[in-house]
Amino acid sequence: MDKTTRNPRYNVISMRISEEERKRLDTIVERSSMSVSEIMRIAFENYTTRFH
Repeated sequence: MDKTTRNPRYNVISMRISEEERKRLDTIVERSSMSVSEIMRIAFENYTTRFH
């Protein structure tokens, strides 16, 4: 059983970012070997725990 079957995610959120933001995100993806979704989940978790 793969990771997505054990922990399915059904909610989709989209956002617009600038070319500069996309380049920075692509750099993080390349350096970390994580997906954009994984990076955004970590960023969201870090942000929300700061203000909770």
